Amino acid sequence: MYEESGAGSTGTVPPEYPRKKRDWRTPFVSLKNRNFRLFIIGSLIATTALQMMQLAQNYLVYQLTGQATAIGYVSAAMGFSMFFFSLTGGIAADRMSKRNLLISGQLGIGIMALWIGVMVHTGLIEVWHIVVGGVITGIIAGFTMPARQSYVPDLVGDKNLLNALALNSGVMNVTRIGGPALAGILIATIGIAPLYYTKFVGYGIFAIILLMIPIMGKSQIAASRSLLGDALDGLRYLRHDRTVLELLIIGVFPVILAMPYVNFLPVFQEEVFHVGSAELGLMMSVVGGGAVVGAMFIASIVNYRYKGRILLATGIGFSASIILFTVTANAGNFPLSLVMLALTGATGTAYMSLNQALVMVLTPPEMRGRVTGLFMTTFGLQPLGALPIGMLSDAYGVPVTIGAFGAVTLVLFIGVTLFRPHMRRLQDQRSPKTLSQEENVVVR
Repeated sequence: MYEESGAGSTGTVPPEYPRKKRDWRTPFVSLKNRNFRLFIIGSLIATTALQMMQLAQNYLVYQLTGQATAIGYVSAAMGFSMFFFSLTGGIAADRMSKRNLLISGQLGIGIMALWIGVMVHTGLIEVWHIVVGGVITGIIAGFTMPARQSYVPDLVGDKNLLNALALNSGVMNVTRIGGPALAGILIATIGIAPLYYTKFVGYGIFAIILLMIPIMGKSQIAASRSLLGDALDGLRYLRHDRTVLELLIIGVFPVILAMPYVNFLPVFQEEVFHVGSAELGLMMSVVGGGAVVGAMFIASIVNYRYKGRILLATGIGFSASIILFTVTANAGNFPLSLVMLALTGATGTAYMSLNQALVMVLTPPEMRGRVTGLFMTTFGLQPLGALPIGMLSDAYGVPVTIGAFGAVTLVLFIGVTLFRPHMRRLQDQRSPKTLSQEENVVVR
């Protein structure tokens, strides 16, 4: 077991934020930290390659099959693997060096991308190859995603944690602007295989950059304990901390019901708008541009106390935006649909960024890996939405299907807003009374 000291290992709760004068530097305060800057640069490179490859993969699957259901199957392959391995990955993040876990994961996923790229280049590619690659990538991601998310507190500490998490989301979403647009152009000019090679190179660069960051944080649990015991500790913690539990639950709504809309943009491109791959890249880029705005908004509200109001407002806005997008798409209005996609990207990213940040801020350091692992399982649940969306889209059309799922999400968020008033009053800090109660909780 390694023993280190890090900025995020104090276990203290962020003090109540004083009211400060706003200035343009507020969203970027975490970038003063050298290690976090390196982490962001590596993420930027790797995620750009990921966004390019993801668009190419959805496009490839649809071209191979002509069925929206096939996109759902590919999404399911990765998602279910993440679902089954994320909790184990969370335990590993609490036991081991998060940095080393991340390096291993980047290299593993990069090699899988290289393999698929070679299969595409040689003309041997079939859908089942992509499904197998998705399963293996999902297993690796299940181990590394909890480490990636819970690594940020080690880099920046608790004081700037919410800002850093939102900024990390914003910088990653910058890649959704240029990445898909460039991918759409490259697909039309040089083909799909080079985009898989780009992912291999990008992930390798991120692994090298991570080697420049010293190992930080400290092992929170003894490696001699059983995996089952560690997992049960995480579940017992959530049983006592109802606030974090409810945040995890309402984080599932958009992931299952609404977020899969991105996977089906190639279907909108071909069947609804009847445009080319360049326009598909433009749609993805517009979503990314809106996402950056949403993430930067969350990064700038560190001094606003009642973040629960913003959380629910952005959740409602995201659901409504998806409905409006499907309405304008069904009417064949491509320019107005781009506006709706930008709004969808902004509200969706703002909601997910704030939800994840609140979970991380309110969770004590010794539980962050496991709680993050449980949170990541919700992303593995996305196929529960992607599969029926794909099947229903083939039967009834993609605008009607996506709009219906958006409407269900909207009803759920309105229900939480009306019937769970304590969520509206949610802050990103503990009250003294809550802290006193939690000190007496034994989770083992």
